[in-house]
Amino acid sequence: MQMQWTTFAAALFAAFLVGALISRVLLKRDGQDRSGLRRQLDELKQQHQSYQINVTEHFSRTTELIEELNKNYSRIQDHLNHGAEQFVKPEYRLESARSGETRLEDLAPVSKPVTDEHTGPRDYAPKAPNEEGTLSETYGLKRTDFITDEEKPAN
Repeated sequence: MQMQWTTFAAALFAAFLVGALISRVLLKRDGQDRSGLRRQLDELKQQHQSYQINVTEHFSRTTELIEELNKNYSRIQDHLNHGAEQFVKPEYRLESARSGETRLEDLAPVSKPVTDEHTGPRDYAPKAPNEEGTLSETYGLKRTDFITDEEKPAN
């Protein structure tokens, strides 16, 4: 009886070893062993760290470009102000225009009031006081053209 227990224990131990070896071989073949998982985790950590560095550099460069843009904007504004002082007549310059308090329309020179010099065409054709002129809508039409059938005298 003791032999049977020993044989049973040896068979159980041998089955355990064979199962462990088979699972180890299968896991290595799939690349799922512990060292492979550890290596894959380290690679992912390295990729993530590289990504974080790239993002930080991107936003740092973006900040530099925005600061440069603001400086260029100030330089353009100074250039335009200098040009305005150089090319615009002094009577049109207002200090408030630079501060934005005045509308550009208010800076335009005041024009002369409109007079009757430039009026539309007039009816200069010679006519009697109770006749219609040549620019009239009904000029040249006979009075009978305006009389409706109801107003016509019965013949």
